Amino acid sequence: MNPLRQAIDDARERYVAANPLSQQADHAAEGPLPGGNTRSVLHFDPFPLTMVSGEGAELVDLDGHRYVDFVGEYSAGLFGHSDPTIKAAVREALDFGVAMGAPTRYERELAALICERFPAVDQVRFCNTGTEANIMALQTARAVTGREKILVFEGAYHGGVIRFPAGATSPLNIPYDFVYGIYNDVENAIELIDREASELAAIIVEPILGAGGNIPGSIEFLETLSRKSKEVGAILIFDEVKTSRLGPGGLHGMLGIVPDLISIGKYIGGGLPMAAFGGRAEIMSHCNPKQKGYWNLAGTCNNNIWSMAARGSWQWSMQLLAFTKSKLPGGNVSVSFSLTPQPPKLMVTSPS
Repeated sequence: MNPLRQAIDDARERYVAANPLSQQADHAAEGPLPGGNTRSVLHFDPFPLTMVSGEGAELVDLDGHRYVDFVGEYSAGLFGHSDPTIKAAVREALDFGVAMGAPTRYERELAALICERFPAVDQVRFCNTGTEANIMALQTARAVTGREKILVFEGAYHGGVIRFPAGATSPLNIPYDFVYGIYNDVENAIELIDREASELAAIIVEPILGAGGNIPGSIEFLETLSRKSKEVGAILIFDEVKTSRLGPGGLHGMLGIVPDLISIGKYIGGGLPMAAFGGRAEIMSHCNPKQKGYWNLAGTCNNNIWSMAARGSWQWSMQLLAFTKSKLPGGNVSVSFSLTPQPPKLMVTSPS
């Protein structure tokens, strides 16, 4: 047998032997859940571990093994499993009331913080997942422009029903009229935008191509998308569900490129479900229910108080900056960011 194949088989046998309870739990779940699974990315062969508790940066599985959590819920769990600020905020919200069926101070305070933080966001609307945020942004772009086509890029992931793995498409994708471009290929982007100019509703792009290999978008590429979208009247959407955490103003703020709309999510709820899309006031004003003929963007849990109250990312960010400042000579913080040739790096350095 091939030595590599033998090593993999041996590792699999050790894994199965060490996790009998997780294997049993996975098998039992196959009745009510297809393959025992309700979230595809969490499955792997021969079976995934079943987790039973988390504290700080650690998780414990059903068989009693303790792990350091490097997954971090794909950045949605950026703050760990027992952040005291987040726990206190959620407890306060539960004492306040569970499902109010009305606006509360929580979404208003968080909306103000988001608009203050991100240069592209004059106004914002909340939802529950990054998938929802991108769908809402795309639907808004289509309605604003009265056009149908959407420029996307090979390898992009904008949610469970807007994904293009390895240049392919998913049978579950929303049936939009997609135009497929090559990420970081400036000439290709110009050609496609010019060709589809009169029919192009939106260009949606990740400033860093996440699922496609964490490839940073070049400044030239992203600036070209910004310039060309304005030329043809298309809406430029930056999917910052993952990248908005890289700097106080998101990645678009760090790069100095302001799109028409952005989507954010994952970490902003402090580990609870939350996402949002926002952008230019003249676009977002179509969602204003005080205006005649407004667009009804509904969602029962769009302002759920647990996620709105948790908003741990904002407190955590301030705590991190304060801690860093206290530990550096002179008390000053300098942040540097580099896109090429390595992946983005955020470094805190003391003054010289």
